[in-house]
This record gives sequence, C-alpha cells and structure tokens, in this order.
Amino acid sequence: KNPERFVRDYKCAVNWCAANGVDAIGIVGLLRDRHGGVKSAREICGYARDHGVRIYLIAGLYAYGGIYYEGDNPWSLNKFLADQPDCMGQTHDGNPLFCQYEDRYGFKREAQGCPSSAKLNAFVLDSLDWVFKEIPELGGIQMESGDNGVCMCKKCFERRAGISGGTKDNFMAASFADMARIYPKAADAVWSRSSDAWVICETYHHFLDKDCQAFFSADNPSPDLKELLEMPEKTFWQWGDRRPGFAWDKWHGDDRLPEPLRKFRHIMRAHHGTQWQDERHALVIDKIRRQCRLSFESGLQGVSLFGEGAPFHANVEFNYLAMQYFADAPTARVMDFAKAVMASRLGGLGYAEKYLEFAALNQEPEKIPAAILEIAKILPNLKDYEAARRWTWLSSFLNSFYWESAQRNREKNETGIKLDVL
Repeated sequence: KNPERFVRDYKCAVNWCAANGVDAIGIVGLLRDRHGGVKSAREICGYARDHGVRIYLIAGLYAYGGIYYEGDNPWSLNKFLADQPDCMGQTHDGNPLFCQYEDRYGFKREAQGCPSSAKLNAFVLDSLDWVFKEIPELGGIQMESGDNGVCMCKKCFERRAGISGGTKDNFMAASFADMARIYPKAADAVWSRSSDAWVICETYHHFLDKDCQAFFSADNPSPDLKELLEMPEKTFWQWGDRRPGFAWDKWHGDDRLPEPLRKFRHIMRAHHGTQWQDERHALVIDKIRRQCRLSFESGLQGVSLFGEGAPFHANVEFNYLAMQYFADAPTARVMDFAKAVMASRLGGLGYAEKYLEFAALNQEPEKIPAAILEIAKILPNLKDYEAARRWTWLSSFLNSFYWESAQRNREKNETGIKLDVL
C-alpha cells in the first residue's frame, strides 16, 4: 500500500478496536519503505496510543527480513545478510539457508541467519534498540526466531547437542533451542528502551506438543533454558493452533502449561476464519469460543486471531466480536453471544438464530438457494441499514459457494466443457 492508504487503513482498524474492546493489533511487516517507513509507523502507533490500543511489531529475529521488513534500510536483516554472508544459516550440506516461497500468494527468496553467529546476534539486539528508540510510541513486539527451517552449521549442531531432538533434523526441538538463546537478551534490549512494552515470545507450538514438553523438562541441560526461565514474569509466551502434529484437537480444560512457564503471561493465537484453515470469511464463533474457554481453564491470560479481513465482512465482524466477548466471558454459550451481540446487529434474536443457521451453509451449498429466498423475505422487515447490509453480505458470501458448486457440477456433467473456477 502507499503510505497514505497504509496509515488510513490502520487508523480505521484502531478505531474499530477501541470501540469494541480489542486491546492490541500486531502488524507483520510494519516497517517497509513502500508504507512510509518510520514516519508512517510512528503516526499509526501514536494514534493507537491516543485511543487506548497498542500496536506491536511482529518480526523475525533470524528470518522474515528482521525488524525492517522490506526496503533499503541498514536495519533490514536481508540487507545485513547480503553484506555479511558469513552470518547466513546453513543447510545440512553447507549451502546458504534460504526460504523459497512459491505458492499462490507470490514468489520470494528470503535469507535466514545463523543463531550461533555472535555478529548476527549483536545486529539483532542493536536493531531492537534502534526500533524502540525511533518509534517510542510502539506498544511492543511479537518476536520469532523463524519457522522456515533451522541452521545446521557445525556450531549450531554442537550447541544443540544433548537437547531433546537437537542433534536430529527436528525443526521444533532445534527451534526452541534457538529461541532460548536469543529471547532473554532481546527482551532486555526492548525493555531498556520501553519498560511498558509487551514482549511476546512466539513458540510455533501448542504447549501440549511433545517437543515443548521435552524442552521444558527438568532434565534439559541447556544453559540457555535456565536464562530463559529467569525472564521477568511480565513476559508473554504465545502458543498456536496450526502446525501439523499440534495438540490442538487433544486439548482439554484440565490440561496445564508446563510448570516452569506458569509464572509468565500467555496468549493462545489461532487461524480461525482465515485462508490458513481454508475458511476465509467463514463464521467460526464456536471455534473461537472453544479457544477462549480452554485458554481460561488452562491458565492462559490472552487470545489472538489472525486478522485477514475487515469487519465490513459480517462473518469477520462477528468473529472479532466473539473473540472479545468470549475472552471476557469464557464459559458463556454461543446463544449467549447471539443474544448479547448479534441480535442488535441483525434485527433481533430470532434473526440472529437464523443467521447462525444460514452462515454454516457454505458447507452445504445445495441448501443455499432456499436460504437466499428466506433472506430476501427478511430484508423488507429491517429498519436499520447496517442490519440489512450484514444480511446482504451474507447472501453474497453464500451465493459464491453455490455458484462454485454449480460450476463444478456442470463441469462434471457436460461433455467437452471445461470451466476454470477462480
């Protein structure tokens, strides 16, 4: 986006969060030349502070371009690694470690650093000092070591020896060792500039995963782990839902965080309602309810969602509102949410119940035409424009699934006709 659009869009996001009780917005790629760099970042971070919302930077320390995600800036990790190739991570065969993105979202080749490099670690800490000095309005950072692979150079291999999974090609175990090496020092660098900043340590794990349980066990000999566990209690740890092998589906309310981590603050993030779960713009209130309830019962203090869509999309709006509602009322039911939140936005409780019924029909496209005819009967009864807009949006959302289903059926049934469904 150009700088004007970037600033305007995030001011809109801040306004919505401030009005609806959402505490913070994390931005991936906050610092880009094309977004206006530091100037734009200061403007939106300051605006957020003035409205009681935090904006925090989401950044890789050894990957994802570092603190300055994209552009000609001395604090760009990509620029640093291009100038200092000896700080690059390595593959098993000694080649430089790159992540090659080649999928429907674009193509990019990105360098990844070596966590055992003293020169690189000094650069990482200096870049954190720089960003919180240049943007004092910044609310914090979600920092990551990088989940595209791990450096397998001799130093990294030896450093992780003796740690569960560390000497094998086990990304998750090795990744924890790399996190433990840098997170305490990185947090100190942030807090030396901004004592109230949120420092969120991304783990890429669910806390029940076996690699997590093994790393935080009492018999792990890593000296870095000891330093990590001595971090201040105000540190946040962020857990997730998506990686294959995650324990998300086996998570129950009587499960607890590893004992050494219970003194810290914790966030459970989720990809509900996003393209990562193949459900972009879908209504996923019950999944969000489960996320909040289990987080509460397991001793976590916060929840977050990937924010791919604007609340213009009615399902997305209700997903965001569900996160806010069930975070405050984790034992409430979906119908409690429908009564407290959805009814006033859709024309009444009966209509809210209908909305819940119809919104799930993207999984049953054959039932969509009948639902659309019912929505057409609801619209003349609505006096509020915003309620009508939400119903109109839902009808368009459902019709897109019905249309795609019809095209697939036609492709199967009509000889010689091939349709590309975009």
